Amino acid sequence: MLLVAGIAAGCGAVDRVTSGDAAAGKVLFKQHCGSCHTLANAGTTGTIGPNLDDAFAADRDPVFASAHTEQTIRDVVRGQIAYAEQDPGTGKPGMPPDLIHGQEARNVAVYVAKCAAVKNCGVK
Repeated sequence: MLLVAGIAAGCGAVDRVTSGDAAAGKVLFKQHCGSCHTLANAGTTGTIGPNLDDAFAADRDPVFASAHTEQTIRDVVRGQIAYAEQDPGTGKPGMPPDLIHGQEARNVAVYVAKCAAVKNCGVK
């Protein structure tokens, strides 16, 4: 019974993103995400999905930002990669689910969390 409960509790969830390689994430972002999403540091100007600099700008505002802001963004991005909205109701195509997986998805999440709405995030 406990085994079944443990397995069920893990279904539909992705782990917290506690580590990753932002530089590798940038490369992956440009390859898999940049045609749809704008992110200044990546030099992408996609217009199908949300502009990630705009989407996370309020989270970077000193009034709202906390010590946990980057961790929260990592987890949100990782969740969006895993459970993408396939029909967002905008007339534009949605993001395919699990476009990338595992460590690659964690690397992208770390990169976006480090660089979205940050002028000089240090990732080249």
